[in-house]
Amino acid sequence: MSGGAKKNLFNIAIVLAISIGFIIWQFQGVDISTFFASMLKVNPWWLLGAFAAMFVYWFLEAVVLQTASKPANKGQRFFSSFRITMIGQFFNTITPMATGGQPAQLVMLTKQGMDAGRGSSVLLVKFIIYQAMVVLNFLVILIFGIHYLMTGVTQLKFLVLLGFGVHVVVIVALILVGRSQKFTTKLVHVLLLPTRLFMKKEKVANLKNTLDEKIITFHEESSRIGKDWKLIVRCCFYTTLQLWIYFSIPFFILQAIGVTGIGLYMAITYHAFIIMFATVMPTPGGAGGAEYTFTLLFGMLLGPAKLLMALVLWRIITYYSCIVFGAGALLIKDTASKKIKPHIEALTKAPVKNISS
Repeated sequence: MSGGAKKNLFNIAIVLAISIGFIIWQFQGVDISTFFASMLKVNPWWLLGAFAAMFVYWFLEAVVLQTASKPANKGQRFFSSFRITMIGQFFNTITPMATGGQPAQLVMLTKQGMDAGRGSSVLLVKFIIYQAMVVLNFLVILIFGIHYLMTGVTQLKFLVLLGFGVHVVVIVALILVGRSQKFTTKLVHVLLLPTRLFMKKEKVANLKNTLDEKIITFHEESSRIGKDWKLIVRCCFYTTLQLWIYFSIPFFILQAIGVTGIGLYMAITYHAFIIMFATVMPTPGGAGGAEYTFTLLFGMLLGPAKLLMALVLWRIITYYSCIVFGAGALLIKDTASKKIKPHIEALTKAPVKNISS
């Protein structure tokens, strides 16, 4: 087993340990035999609806990736975009604050023949749009649903501000990287300083020149995308639709377990807040934070047994399904990458031009 595979399994084990530990601590009074008996009575059609909503979420994510990357790589197929999306979902779920998804997707985009600088730009713009739509749609949801969040749980005010603040800071930082070539170049040069401790001076210089070239293509592509308002509007629309479908998943789960007293908009409001906060948790998949906020909100309305059922089904559908299907996407071979492999190898063997001279 490779080192990367061992690390992935270790991260998954951490998530399982945190999640199982939280459930054991939080639901000590729930009878396990009754829990499993109740799970067998779950309405399969509503549960299928929840899984379908999750698939649509992935599908729209792939549509955004295809829309953003197509101008930079005319040969990009939707199958490749969907596979790259699922690989990104896999690494997002097993890395703290979803930091592993974009690097993994960049590797896959380069295998499709896209320049690394342009691929980085496409993923950055896509990520900025996603973060911005999370914040904007959360504000829209708050306008009509803030009374759901401020009823009964005083610590929610702090958690709302924390989640919202972190997302805004991330968006500002990403926009700064995407818009300022000078800032990005200086930042990369600072990050390269430790490499002098274990790399020869010539190799550090070559690496610096290579990265400087990629930064140029990165900002060229960022500038092109930034001027393509039709593309940005389409991506914002698809992302907004994607988020609202995703936010509605707990409603399907609640219907599946026989809870009818929680309306669609209340479920959407709660889930939007859970995602807003859980994504800033420094644990893989927001483990711990996700379960805590879910029980904090839905625990006001559900008994322990129903709450445990909803929590388990929610994590299976929105989290563990990403691991399963994402791992499957990693195992699937994309014939498109084989066709352009000689082109990539030719590029990697080309001499590096020193742009600092």
